[in-house]
Amino acid sequence: MLILTDLEGTLTTGSSWRGFRSYFKEHYSPLKYNMFFARFLVRFPLMKLGLLNRQKTMTAWLQAEIALMQGMPIGAINAMAEEVVYREMWPKCRPEVLSELEKKRLAGAQIMIVSAAYQPIVEAFARKMDAGAIGTPLLVDDGRLAGLALPVSSGQHKVERVLARYPDARILAAYGDTLSGVPMLEMSDMPVAAYPDTRLRRVAEKREWRVMPPGYRG
Repeated sequence: MLILTDLEGTLTTGSSWRGFRSYFKEHYSPLKYNMFFARFLVRFPLMKLGLLNRQKTMTAWLQAEIALMQGMPIGAINAMAEEVVYREMWPKCRPEVLSELEKKRLAGAQIMIVSAAYQPIVEAFARKMDAGAIGTPLLVDDGRLAGLALPVSSGQHKVERVLARYPDARILAAYGDTLSGVPMLEMSDMPVAAYPDTRLRRVAEKREWRVMPPGYRG
């Protein structure tokens, strides 16, 4: 039995981009990061207004962000991922969701985190809960970071990556917190809207999916 779960917003209130920002500024160049960030200051408000495609905007962000470390040894990327999880993501985990998943794991289910975050970050978080990890892969050339392997693991692409790895698995449950997680939630016998945003909550209520915690109006 397989159980799928999103990462950011579902398992933690921490953010991989905030963790990356702190790490890069501390270990490399605050100026270089600020110049990258400034390029997106206008795009995100436009995205929220629906004037820019969310998927394309997020893909552009991830490509530009990871390019800050392009050419670095993969060991440096893994060190970054560990620190992002240790400092930013694990301290802000959602205990109720993790506890429920741990009970299911001990009962024999396999937990798989499926996220748009970079694969090393998803793996670093997954190790803390004895889970598997499907993130957005990185390209590596001769032991060094060469870029981002598209497409980003979001929306329907999450479904495609799960099916590529587990074409015949029964998916007992799936947990997510945003509307983009609906394709993955629909794969499961028991979709769970965990701390859902407004749009996902409406879908969950309409389809009579479980909302966790009950009555959540975040």
